[in-house]
Amino acid sequence: MEEIPLLRDIIILMGVSIPVIFIFYRLGLPTIVGFLATGVIIGPHGFKLITEVSTVELLAQIGVVMLLFTIGLELSFAKLRNVGREAVLGGGLQIIFTTAIIIIIARIFNQPFPQAMLFGFIIAQSSTAIILKILSDRGEIDSSHGRLSMGIVIVQDIAVVPMVILLQHMGKVEVITTFLIAKSILTAGLAVSLILAAAYFLVPRILYQVVRLRNREVFIITALFLCLGIAWLTSQAGLSLAIGAFIAGLVISESEYSHQIVADMLPFKDVFASLFFISIGMLLEFDYFLSHLPYIFPLSCAILILKILVIIGIGQAIRYPLRLAIIVGIGLSNIGEFSFVLMKAGEEYGILSKEMYQTFIAASILTMLAVPLLFEKSQRVALRLAHILGAKGISSLESAPKGFSNHVIIAGYGLNGQNTASVLKATGIEYIILDINADRISKAKKEKHRALFGDISHPEILKKAGIKRARVIVFAVSDPVATRMALKAAKDINPSVYAITRTRYTGEVEVLYKLGANQVISEEFETSVEIFARVLGEYHIPTNIIQNQIDLIRHEGYAMLRGLSLSKERLMELSSLFAASITSTFLITEDSPVIGKTLVELDLRKQTGTTIIAIVRGSKAVTSLSADITINTGDVLVLLGSHAQLDQAVKLLTKSQK
Repeated sequence: MEEIPLLRDIIILMGVSIPVIFIFYRLGLPTIVGFLATGVIIGPHGFKLITEVSTVELLAQIGVVMLLFTIGLELSFAKLRNVGREAVLGGGLQIIFTTAIIIIIARIFNQPFPQAMLFGFIIAQSSTAIILKILSDRGEIDSSHGRLSMGIVIVQDIAVVPMVILLQHMGKVEVITTFLIAKSILTAGLAVSLILAAAYFLVPRILYQVVRLRNREVFIITALFLCLGIAWLTSQAGLSLAIGAFIAGLVISESEYSHQIVADMLPFKDVFASLFFISIGMLLEFDYFLSHLPYIFPLSCAILILKILVIIGIGQAIRYPLRLAIIVGIGLSNIGEFSFVLMKAGEEYGILSKEMYQTFIAASILTMLAVPLLFEKSQRVALRLAHILGAKGISSLESAPKGFSNHVIIAGYGLNGQNTASVLKATGIEYIILDINADRISKAKKEKHRALFGDISHPEILKKAGIKRARVIVFAVSDPVATRMALKAAKDINPSVYAITRTRYTGEVEVLYKLGANQVISEEFETSVEIFARVLGEYHIPTNIIQNQIDLIRHEGYAMLRGLSLSKERLMELSSLFAASITSTFLITEDSPVIGKTLVELDLRKQTGTTIIAIVRGSKAVTSLSADITINTGDVLVLLGSHAQLDQAVKLLTKSQK
């Protein structure tokens, strides 16, 4: 009987991972932690279902290559250019300060400089996968703290490349000097630049020729060849395979075929990346973890606290609101998946000892488990701390001009805020913009808008914008938490202010109305409204009837679409709205039975209750109607009546004569 050990191991690996991931999903824990737990369970230090880790590690190395390749694809040079100043500055300073603090602490405990630097690199990284999942599940990716968090982890992901280069060179020498570090980075940078330039010149041409074949199999094989080929060339230049794969992804991302390559490569990346995390879990010695738990647990707590404090400090330094800095700090306080890449590199280059390797794996797993749980409380904790500590700096912020009143406050200068400001400026209505993004405030001021920097959720910031004298406040931010807090604060200060809020999710509509919103614009429902309005328009339903239907849908906060039952009074109100007199138009075609009749002969009012209030004939509208006016082909009758009356009139005007 033929025995294939690798096949047996993969079957065990997949068979155990499925129920484990299912359990972790039900508990609301990240998939990555589930993969790590799977590795612990089936590994040589667990139930020993798999004892030959080397084969799985080989697949895991391919997984790292695929992971970095797809990250390079998804980043692209365009995205790198669009990463905000706050994210670049915040991410860069976070890496520098975290690494520096860890180096100082490690040197105090007599750790060699290469090990101390590696410790700093490992701890400075945060989990992109975990924060992405948390923000996605909570619908906060487009929020202010979501954008900053994702910007920082992008910077961290990019920083892995020079980190691995530096570790690779540090592992080859005994004495580390500043000159050697600079030389290593410059040499590696030159090699990367040459490979990048060559790939940038050749890859688009290769892909163009392959696409012309219109063969999907050849396209996928070519993409894999480019990924692994550039990775191999990079390794021949003295760098790692992972860095080469990242460069390959970054180059291909600039081609017009990158989206298709991402779609084709995604299954490969997910499978191999899963193997990578499972193999890391296999390397955790459970006995070591249990025996050293009194040391590992405090270390994990210290890492969480240190990273939170560093990000809060940096946030304050770049004038980022304290509340959001706390939330971002909590979300990025764990040790990330790329830390495992750095651990493997450190072990391979002889920088990381076996004991410290086990310690960091254990600490990584604990911090990854902690962050999703801590993030649930982050909003509440951030709000309390921000109100205790943050009020001092608000007094120094600029305020709206004295005497500024009856104006509109635009909370958020994204696309919606920009469009609102442009319209108000064109119509001469006074307004003021609030945003926590310094770049957006600078942009608004360059465009000659009145704008203030500040967190809209803080009552003092609203007062600076003149909320007491404002007539309207428009919430155009993508942060549901900040919107709710700011809406409540605005209504507490000025109950008469007219509050218009936007939300992406239907579940927010009722909550916002209860907080005092006068109008809530739901993006999901507005999409539905736009769709049915266009469908009705395609059937040539008169515009006024379409608008009437839109008003009904928006009535009571989209209650009809939300499937809510209305009170008897509201139902009567809707019925009266349906029955209200409306106007419509009707074109007299050549087959109409009323051609040649006078208005008195037609007597539409007596037969249907509908009144003809005007006739459009040619380019002129006849509004002074006499009883002897004859109806001709091509006339457009302007009708007034209820829905039922108009329906009867249309039937009369179109029915065939016997």
